[in-house]
Formats: sequence, structure tokens, C-alpha cells
Amino acid sequence: MKRHISIGWLAAVLAGAQILVLLFFAGQKKGYFIDEIYSWGLSNGYYKPFVASYDVFERWMGGDEFQDYMTVQEGERFAYRSVYYNQTQDVHPPLFYMVMHTVCSLTPDVHSVWQGILVNVMFYGGCLWLVFLTARSLTGSGAGGLAAMVLWGLSPGGLSTAIYIRMYMMMAFFTMATVYLHVRMEQEGQSRKRLLPICAVTFLGLMTQYYFVFAAFFLSAVYVLHKLWKRRWREALVYSGALFGSVGLMAAAYPACITHLTRTDEFVAAETRNNFMNRAVLARNLISYMSDINIDFFGGRIRAAAGALFVLALCMWGRRKLKKGQGGGHGGQWDRGDILGTGLAVVWVLSFLSVSMAAVVTGVRYIYNLYPLLCVLAVWIVMKITRWGFGGTKGLNLIRGGLMALMMVLFLNGYHLGFVRYLYPENVKRAETAEKYRDLYCLYVDNYENAPLTQDLMELSRFKGVYVMPAEKIGQVSEVLEGKDCEEGLIVYVDTNEFWSSGYDGGEVMEQLKEAVGAGEYELLYDNILSQTYLLK
Repeated sequence: MKRHISIGWLAAVLAGAQILVLLFFAGQKKGYFIDEIYSWGLSNGYYKPFVASYDVFERWMGGDEFQDYMTVQEGERFAYRSVYYNQTQDVHPPLFYMVMHTVCSLTPDVHSVWQGILVNVMFYGGCLWLVFLTARSLTGSGAGGLAAMVLWGLSPGGLSTAIYIRMYMMMAFFTMATVYLHVRMEQEGQSRKRLLPICAVTFLGLMTQYYFVFAAFFLSAVYVLHKLWKRRWREALVYSGALFGSVGLMAAAYPACITHLTRTDEFVAAETRNNFMNRAVLARNLISYMSDINIDFFGGRIRAAAGALFVLALCMWGRRKLKKGQGGGHGGQWDRGDILGTGLAVVWVLSFLSVSMAAVVTGVRYIYNLYPLLCVLAVWIVMKITRWGFGGTKGLNLIRGGLMALMMVLFLNGYHLGFVRYLYPENVKRAETAEKYRDLYCLYVDNYENAPLTQDLMELSRFKGVYVMPAEKIGQVSEVLEGKDCEEGLIVYVDTNEFWSSGYDGGEVMEQLKEAVGAGEYELLYDNILSQTYLLK
């Protein structure tokens, strides 16, 4: 008992240190991915889920109107019905946005990166603890729990999960929560006390992100099949009924989920359904996700790590052969932990393949919730193999410590190479440029599309005034600019992305504007994913 208490305290201290590392990287975050801006807008826009929900087209607006979309205003605090409504108009469940809205309601009229980071830190810390508990239960070792916690929490992938201000950190927490609860229930026996928390976590996970269903489904399937194999029919039936009840409760609490998954007028929903039948998409996503795992855990040096493991395997093989020749050696034993570990490995592989089949774009965020379990399994496998190969030797712990040291070196290399994601240091230039020209008016050439406006919202809120119009109406630009002092120049954004938005040619649009207003020249200030920004002189 004393040893468990000391290990628990060590885990708590280690988790605190890892949170400090996370906060260090979060302090370096200089910009946002477009979906992160949606996190604030969908949480805080009062019954207005998108920038385009406001009266933004073909009229002059000030920066405050863009900020209103991102912040909670007085009289709109804790407006959960608004959050719920906004999500029925989008493609995700509402739980994450309700948590975001709660934090933002405590600081009305304020937009800060730390609002989103605070939400993630809470679930990051909880996930660290669940990783520790799960790995300790699986390996039977407190050291194994600590190793898994460090392996996930300090990896570029684990840190990136918590820095990305979306629902994926929360989903990772609920994924590990259901894994841990299933492990405990399998070890201690099925009961109402064990089953009710699993039902609650299933409900909450589904209310966080639809991709949670993959891990939850395969975990439940493996558990039920195991019960059937052991002829525990009643337990399998009770468990199945309870879990189906959780899914039904989620559908009753949020019926918009059915519309989200079946609608044909929304790109993401339609493409997700189509992808299940597309082998090319599966191959593309598998290659991309394996590359992501290389970056997120091996600092891009997976070959070097594989080489080190190969040398270690040769050493184990040689030692086992020597021991066998001497009539000795420590044989591996198949125990309850191995059954659990094997079942969880099956769950992970099937979930990974399912995400690879469903993902519309090859965003690593879709597998972030599988990363903690991957680390738990990696520690379990390494401990099992090294015990088999070096069991009974004084150097066993030294070998395991060396492997952890190797991973820490790979992590540091990943930090150095900028593999902790979503920091966007390049955004400093955009912010400085917008600040430099804040006294100018801005013309945004956009064919009534929402996405590029959302992406550029942080910069647009700085300008003296913003007018959004399609390129087809450039002939009327003189009337638009009438009465506006543009002697110092005009900032022009052109929506250039063909896949997500209007797909205008920036140079062509600027030539039309130059001719329409009689300007002398224009200068490209910077490119962004969905737009280009110019100074029309």
C-alpha cells in the first residue's frame, strides 16, 4: 500500500511537471487554425453560428462586429440554448462548445488563447492520470504507468492535442476514461457500480465528437465477444442493453446528430459516407497517419528507433538461445494482463483503420484520441518483451530506462524541429502587418463564402472598416469607396481557395481593382491558406 501511495504521489508531481511543459508551449502559440476560430464563434455567437450569419456582406463594418462573434457579450452569459442551436447548424455535438462557452462567460467581452487552453489543460491533466492508471493496471507496475504517462504527455503528439483548441483533447480524455473503466470492470467483475460510469462516459464522449464512436464501438464489441466466449450470456445482455441505452439517450438529448450523419447538403457528412467505399482514400489516410505518428513520437526518426529496437531484439534472441542451450531461461507466461492487452490492441487497430476509412481530410487530429492508448500498449508490449528476453537479469530496468531515454531524445529532437503543432509562429507577420495598416480600410473580395472570412477574422477585426463583396461587382467599387479616405492605400483580401471557397485568381482580381479605381500599383503582403492579402496603393 505504501508503495502505491508513493507511486501515486510521484505520478501527480510528474503530471504537474508535464502541465508546466504544456503551458510553456501554449505560451508560444501565435495564431489559430480556422477550426479553432470556430471553437470560439460557435460557442459565443449568440444564435449566430457563423460569421456569415451576421450581416457581413456588401456593407461597411467595424472590427467590433467581428469580435462580437468570438466573445460573450453582457446579457449573453451562460446561454447554453444558443450554443445548442449553433451546433445543430454545424456538424458536431455540443458538449465541448458548452464547456468553452462556460469559460468565456466568466470573462465577458474578452477573447484570449488562455480560455481555450484552460479547457484543454483540465482534460489533459485528467487524461494523464487515466493513462497512468490504465498502464499500471495492465502492466501490474507503477513504473509502467509512469512510463506511459510520460510517453504520451511529453510527446509532440500529446502536447499538440492539448494545444489545439478543439474538442479532440476532450475526446481523448473520454476515450481513455472508457478504456480504463472497461479494464477495471474486467478485472473486478461486471456490476451496476462499474457499468453506470461506462454508460455516462459513453454518453459524454458521443456528445463531444462523433469519431468517439469508433473506439467505443470496438471496445464494447470486444468486451461482449469475450463475455460470450466465456458463456456469460446474462452479463453480455445487460452490458449491451446499457450501452445501447447510452446511445439512445444521446440521440434523444441531441436529435440533430441524426441529421448531421445523414444530410446530403453538407460536404463533410456526404464525403464521410462516401469514403467508406473508397480504397484510395484509405491508402492515402493510412500513409498520412503513419507519417504523423513518426513525427509525433519519433521526431521524424522512426528508422533510427526501429534500428535500435532491432539491435535490442538480436540481443534478446542471442540471450534466449544461450539460456536454452544451458537448460535455463525465463519463459513468457500468458496471464490476464495479456488477454486485456491483446483485446485493447485489437480495439486500437480496428479504431485506427475505421478513422482512416472515414476521414474526409488527412488531419492528424482525428487520431489524437487514440494516441494515449497507443502509448499504454507500447509500454505494455515493451515490458512484456524485455521481461521475456532479459527476465532475471539486473540490467532489465537499465534497458527499459535506456529505451525511455531514447524516446526523450527523440521528443527533444521533435521540439527542436517544430513538431509541436498549432503554434503558428508565421502568424506574427500577419498580425504585425494588420497592426501596421490598422488605420486603412479593407476590401474583402469573397463570393459570399464563410470559411475565408473566418480564417482571416483576427486580422480583419483590426482595420478601420471592412467591406465584403464578390469579384463580379468590382465594377461598383468606386461607389463602395465613395467618402472613404484611401489616400494612404487600401488593404485587399482575395478569397483564392478553389476547394473550400470562391477560388478567385488574386492577380486577376487586383488588376481589375487597379483599373476600376485608377490605382498606380499593388503589393502582395502575405499568403494564407484560403486567401491572399494585398496593399493597393
